[in-house]
Amino acid sequence: MDFILALLICLVIFMLGASLGSFLNVVLCRKPKKEDFIKKRSYCPECNHTLKWYELIPVFSFLLQKGRCRNCQTRIRAQYLIMEIFCGGANVWAFLAMGFNIETVFAFILFPVLVALSIEDIKKTEIPYWCTGTITVLGLAATLISVFHPTKVMWYEHLIGLVIISLPFAVFCYLGAMGGGDVQLTAAAGLLIGWAIVPSVLVAMIVGGIFGLFVKLSKKRATICFGPFLAIGIAAGYIYGYDIIQWYSGIFR
Repeated sequence: MDFILALLICLVIFMLGASLGSFLNVVLCRKPKKEDFIKKRSYCPECNHTLKWYELIPVFSFLLQKGRCRNCQTRIRAQYLIMEIFCGGANVWAFLAMGFNIETVFAFILFPVLVALSIEDIKKTEIPYWCTGTITVLGLAATLISVFHPTKVMWYEHLIGLVIISLPFAVFCYLGAMGGGDVQLTAAAGLLIGWAIVPSVLVAMIVGGIFGLFVKLSKKRATICFGPFLAIGIAAGYIYGYDIIQWYSGIFR
């Protein structure tokens, strides 16, 4: 019975995350065209068919319709399915790793935003301002909460996290070795997770280095965007960052 209940909770969390991922995908698609993504109903961009509620169920509608519009049979971009699966899966990961608390609620917003900025960085080699802006708002909220209610990240650690990595990254950006979006992302994430931004960037560099080595060995020409690797590192740092710091500190005791 407990297993079934846990499975149902995970399913609900997955669907909520997938729904947010679906909405963020609409934002990514409509914002460059300056379309309303709040009031305007979802539609097929090919035939302008207004989608019914049963065509908007995350993941399941895509699979049941075999990835095509029910009205004109045009293929639906796989980006929709990828966003929904990754956002839903990331939120289930956060719940299983941290249980249910205020930090998990923040993760339910943070992780889908990280997925969205990763996809946009891969497609356009730029990180949307609204993504870093959302993470900044989360960071400000977390800092404010830590002032009145003690958490594992003290209020001043949020401020330290804001500058400890973003300042060196700003220098790299000035030298042309890094994009401005990466600097903004590390600053926003540092404000949210404090000292954990250090292992986050370390994870990003390791994963990015392995990927870069693979690309080099495969002799394929490719533009490597650092945003997705930062997103992976930030997600890992959000959940495990302080555990990594404690483990590393314990080595020298």
